[in-house]
Amino acid sequence: MAIANARRVLDATRARRDRDRALGLLPEQVEFMLRRLEREQREQPATDRPPEDALLLFCAGGLRDSDDDATYTSLRKLEQATGHGAEDLRTALHRLATAGEMRLYHGNPETLVSATDLAVRASFVIVADWRRINGNRPRPT
Repeated sequence: MAIANARRVLDATRARRDRDRALGLLPEQVEFMLRRLEREQREQPATDRPPEDALLLFCAGGLRDSDDDATYTSLRKLEQATGHGAEDLRTALHRLATAGEMRLYHGNPETLVSATDLAVRASFVIVADWRRINGNRPRPT
């Protein structure tokens, strides 16, 4: 019960911070610190996370600069961003695609591609199904 209450208080605090930030109400020092922390997080490989979680973080925007729903990348870029090897990333992409949490496309016009067929330098598109991902995974603690 105490953990649930602490989680509720933390979620409310984060929501208030995010709302105030969106409205530009945070003091300049706090905004500066948040931006610095976000920048540091993007620059550090996420090797302390499992490859699946590192990929989802990358797709969610935590490790990339684009705001699109689709993530345009390659295994080489994913290796650099997550700190995981190409084979681990292929396996993680395959698991996520098999679970229906993401789809992988390649070429123009875009056609579905299997993660096991991806070359290291070949570019491809990841489209994450965030509704399914959020429904399947526990909330981070």
